[in-house]
Amino acid sequence: MPRTTSVKIIQEDHMIDGLDSGIRLHIREKRPRGLKRFEEAGTILLCHGQSMPAPITYDIRIPGYSWMDYMATRGFDVFALSIRGYGLSTRQPELQAPRLANPPAGRGHVAMRDIEAAVRFIQNRRSLDRINLLGYSFSTTTTAAFTAANNARIRRLAIYAPFYAYERPELAAQSEDPAHPGRLDPNFGAWRWVTRREQMERWDGSIPRGQHAKWREARAVKYYWNEQMKFDPEGRKRRVPAVKVPNGPLADRYDRTRGIPLYDASKIKVPVLMIRGDHDRSSQDPEANGLFKALVNSPQKRHIIMGDMTHFIQYEKRHEELYSQVQLFMEG
Repeated sequence: MPRTTSVKIIQEDHMIDGLDSGIRLHIREKRPRGLKRFEEAGTILLCHGQSMPAPITYDIRIPGYSWMDYMATRGFDVFALSIRGYGLSTRQPELQAPRLANPPAGRGHVAMRDIEAAVRFIQNRRSLDRINLLGYSFSTTTTAAFTAANNARIRRLAIYAPFYAYERPELAAQSEDPAHPGRLDPNFGAWRWVTRREQMERWDGSIPRGQHAKWREARAVKYYWNEQMKFDPEGRKRRVPAVKVPNGPLADRYDRTRGIPLYDASKIKVPVLMIRGDHDRSSQDPEANGLFKALVNSPQKRHIIMGDMTHFIQYEKRHEELYSQVQLFMEG
């Protein structure tokens, strides 16, 4: 659908019950004002990665950067879910207890329960049998796993910066119990603190030397960290400000780096778009290519690699190239 420049966007923020007692989930919705006919082809749920909640990932408040606005101005009813432990959603007890008191919080199978709650909410709200689904980074595994178990409820699946599984012994060793190879380190803990420096090292190191100003704007870099701090009052009070992040995604990564995926990609039977930047240090060729090969029952699959982009394309100057490719796929 072409963009309508005069369209007004309606925003609603929903708090819904999760499938588990005491869990409340935040879902942001954006749609064009006056939209009265809700269809499967124009309804989508967006799921975030391991570091940031949905609003920071998909509704960047810099003019021209909001992915939700991009879709809404093209006629879509757009929902963005923050799973438990992120943003305005419930911080589960494990995140409030001492770090080593519990195993890693927020693993993939738990996140899938929150996706289930969100999909039910949207389907009931709009009287739809199917919706579209988009996952980013960590949630490429959970959205794909959800699709594999619920093909009849998903129209199309897009996974941006996809993960799956491939053996990387050197990476697995970072999370392994030294005394018991093949087991996750018991000192891994339920959560961890991540500072601005640690966050930025991943992004900065992905961009070639001397190209940072060409690839991204200073205001986007500032926004990326400052918005995370707004959602973490506890982290703001620390001597070195940091965000508290569940360790479940890293525990899932331990399994992936031993060749154990969260799901069987051959069970996905809907069209799939895989899309990533060629300078993405997290979603790399062996894992992505293995996933593409494993999608043997998808009736239509695409794998797009975007040049001179990283793991954080939505914050980079050429973000609209990402948005347009996903939009083209979803409208197909």
